[in-house]
Amino acid sequence: MADKVRKPRSKETISYTMSRIRGKDTGIEMLLRKELTRRGYHYRCNTKHVFGHPDVSFKSAKVVVFCDSEFWHGYHFEENKAKLHSNLDYWIPKIEHNIERDKEVNARLKREGYTVLRYWGEEINKDLDRVVKEVTEVVDKKIALESLRKAEKELTTLVYLERDEKYLMLLRNKKKNDENANKYIGVGGHLEDGESPLDCVKREVFEETGLTVNKASYKGFVDFFKEGKDKIERMYLYTSTDFEGEMIECNEGTLEWVPINKIDDLPLWEGDRAFLPLLKDEGKPFHMTLIYSKDDELVEVDGPSYEETPKKKKKKRAKKKPTK
Repeated sequence: MADKVRKPRSKETISYTMSRIRGKDTGIEMLLRKELTRRGYHYRCNTKHVFGHPDVSFKSAKVVVFCDSEFWHGYHFEENKAKLHSNLDYWIPKIEHNIERDKEVNARLKREGYTVLRYWGEEINKDLDRVVKEVTEVVDKKIALESLRKAEKELTTLVYLERDEKYLMLLRNKKKNDENANKYIGVGGHLEDGESPLDCVKREVFEETGLTVNKASYKGFVDFFKEGKDKIERMYLYTSTDFEGEMIECNEGTLEWVPINKIDDLPLWEGDRAFLPLLKDEGKPFHMTLIYSKDDELVEVDGPSYEETPKKKKKKRAKKKPTK
């Protein structure tokens, strides 16, 4: 018996088939949503208020989920594009554009503070329990972090004085029972009652170094979570090149001007290595979350993210009344 020869589909048939593919409420999306709903999770679908219109979004947790079909989003595209046999001048650029668009969406959302999760259709179809478990664990964790952020915080500042491509670093080697013992940090401390972060920076620098800060540039803040503690530390970060005076000996440690490109070689808190490169960024202030274990091991870095500047609403022009 002769093998059946499969006739190639006409352009009209292919066009009709592609036109019937949904852009939202696809089978994999509905499968994921149904299971999330069954487990008691509330979410939004394809919201226009979040960049990229994610398939599932959790507003309070700032977690978004995309359910990506293998064809449209280019699963292993360098290998699989060889399997395309018709209309290559259309499909290859189209899918390559989708891949780049996904990267753009991911980057934008992360800058806005979202956790982005993406799953292929096969993952959702064949391993739904794992996918849902990962999504719900991230959502639960982010909600817990957000509730801690709203609680009372321990407020501190840290400033890096800069001169000749060097930062003034403080090796904490003099105080007893110092949680920063034998580590290099910037200059800073706790805010006093009624004190602004900038006032705190100026006071701490003068007390610890003898220098007077004239101007300082705000870079953002970092939230520190330590497992087992019920209060977080929020540290406001600054840099300054405008200061004056004679430097004095510090009673908390040894002050040292260190080339910026050599700082990563110093004994630092691991989380500091995450935010120090951002201090040279002249863009919007960032925020970051650092999670430490009870043993002071860095567990997770969340961020950096940057708050988007809200767009100004255009004022509607009043309609002119017709003249009589």
